Amino acid sequence: MEIGGQRLAELFTARAEAVAAKVSRVADIVSAERLIAEEKSRLGAENVGVAHAVLGIAATGTCVVETDDEETRLSTMLPETSIITLNISNIVPGISDIAHYMRERQKDGKISYTSLITGPSRTADIERVGAIGVHGPLSVHIILLEG
Repeated sequence: MEIGGQRLAELFTARAEAVAAKVSRVADIVSAERLIAEEKSRLGAENVGVAHAVLGIAATGTCVVETDDEETRLSTMLPETSIITLNISNIVPGISDIAHYMRERQKDGKISYTSLITGPSRTADIERVGAIGVHGPLSVHIILLEG
């Protein structure tokens, strides 16, 4: 991996962890699948949703999950834990770096679901009392794939 990619991965990890996401780095998809199976076994498969991010935004620790089916979209929103895999080579510096991808993705006019996920779901009531996991997962685990 190039130095720039390594620096982006480190920045992405720091930003994601700053918003309470858990980040793990693995060598390949086989290692990621093993880690996902362990999490499902530990937490219960019904409590874990899995998706793949097409892009990551280093400046914010955000995963861009793009899908054409509602099932994948819901798997990042309904379970208590959302596991997202992301190739390190697909991490870009900032949000403006995803604009070209988004424009290309929308050209065909097909329905698609795009979610920008930055850590667990957070909200606050009128008195500004914060709550985690009310409108989405209580925890987000991002698995960065080296290869």
